[in-house]
Amino acid sequence: MEKLIGYCLNPEHTSGKHKARVFFSVLGITAENAEILQQLVLSAAVEGEVVQQNTTAFGQQFKVDWIVPDTGGVQLRTIWEITLNYPNPRLISAFIK
Repeated sequence: MEKLIGYCLNPEHTSGKHKARVFFSVLGITAENAEILQQLVLSAAVEGEVVQQNTTAFGQQFKVDWIVPDTGGVQLRTIWEITLNYPNPRLISAFIK
């Protein structure tokens, strides 16, 4: 949840502020109702299309694209990372594509 509130939904974050603006304008989601985005991210992780994006010095990154239900086709993209030291997927970013 920290990644969502501190980055993706933070209108003051240097690189996250643009994501925050789009999440609000498209889905009405802000840091105050971040649990909605959290649930969407979890649903996307289960139901979305997973594609390996690239390999970095930190590990492998995967993107997951998922159409948010009842939005007329709004697509949520999440980026996940798996490393040798931490084999469970870790959320790197989430944004509207």
